[in-house]
Amino acid sequence: MSSYLGLSSIDIAVFVVYVLIIIGVGLFVSRNKKGQTKTTEDYFLAGKSLPWWAVGSSLIAANISAEQFMVLSQSFGEVQTC
Repeated sequence: MSSYLGLSSIDIAVFVVYVLIIIGVGLFVSRNKKGQTKTTEDYFLAGKSLPWWAVGSSLIAANISAEQFMVLSQSFGEVQTC
């Protein structure tokens, strides 16, 4: 078996198949429906069809990241106890 960056042939094959499937699904989902053209409003605002709770959940999830948890743990570690 050949090795490239520590990956075997089967690892590379699985990765390539995965990427092709993801691209295929993306192209299938993004196709235009008959008589409709997509605008920037459709892209950025999902055609204003999302409910408020979905938008709010997305904003909260985007703001809570691994970086925030690392910074908080560092700041808690710097606090000295008496």
